Amino acid sequence: MKNKFGNITFFPHTLRIDFMKHRKLSIALSSVLVLASIVLVAVRGLNYSIDFLGGSEVSFSTPDQSLNSDKLREMVTNVGINPNAFEVNAFEDTAEGNKAFVVRIQREKGQAEEAVSGAANTLVGHLREGLGTDQFVLDSVTNISGKVGKEEENRGYLALLLSFVGILIYVWYRFDLRFAPGAVLCLLHDVILALGIMTALGKPFTVASIAAFLTIVGYSINDTVIIYDRIRETTLHNPRMAIADAVNQSISQTLNRTFLTSLTSLFALGVLMVWGGGSIEDFAMTMLIGVIVGTYSSVYVAAPAALGMDEFLRKRGVKLSDPNKKKVAQDVDYCPPVVLKRRPEKSS
Repeated sequence: MKNKFGNITFFPHTLRIDFMKHRKLSIALSSVLVLASIVLVAVRGLNYSIDFLGGSEVSFSTPDQSLNSDKLREMVTNVGINPNAFEVNAFEDTAEGNKAFVVRIQREKGQAEEAVSGAANTLVGHLREGLGTDQFVLDSVTNISGKVGKEEENRGYLALLLSFVGILIYVWYRFDLRFAPGAVLCLLHDVILALGIMTALGKPFTVASIAAFLTIVGYSINDTVIIYDRIRETTLHNPRMAIADAVNQSISQTLNRTFLTSLTSLFALGVLMVWGGGSIEDFAMTMLIGVIVGTYSSVYVAAPAALGMDEFLRKRGVKLSDPNKKKVAQDVDYCPPVVLKRRPEKSS
């Protein structure tokens, strides 16, 4: 029995869309959104979590199965702790059948660290009294210093900066002067826009958020390099084709790959958002926004930027050299599959 598995395609291979027709509008829209994100973050400020501001963490377990996250939040609020300054994570202790909880109390701006540790101790006493001594098992009370959080924040920013520099050097070497600025501009666009959306939604900025932003950078540059590589192949195989037509053709040819990759990523991130909980949910939310923004920017920011750089350099008579020109020129866009024929069986 012969089985055949075909490729999943949403867009026909002959499809050609004029993406660059409205490139000025897309660049203007992206500029407005980036500017709005910068203003929003500057005015409202990042919603730093306990990872950066410091605070206290209370971990306990209880055999009381009636206690849930909502009831625990109410108990924490009754102690006098700001509802926006703490978070509750619930876990199942399968070893003993108990329910485990972690309450993270964040130090607010201008608040002394001693006040937070005092609030944590007060909370422990309130929980022991409310649940009962035999129903409350304290695991740990941990104080997190804000100085450690500041060091982690600086390391995260340094990691983002180094990633931008490394990607700029790589794209410059991999392609030419037309593509490198657009790649970095695309990454800045994605990070700033994702940061602005997270600030507008009031989501906390955690260590997981920095990890998400670094992942967004990797995801975005991967999609951008795929499009850039196809643009380069198209221009080398069709040297007389206008650069705008080459960009449109290249994006259209990679449209299926871009759509399917983004769609599968969104499915996985959606599951993590619904059932992940805690820091996993925050990571998935940041990544989901980054995937959407990154898919858009690869088409409507990176490609127009490369087109603009090409026009800018050509007007000034700059000659562009591609270190991989000979290798790419020998490639072909399509290679038909090899069909192996069976040898006829010898008749006895």
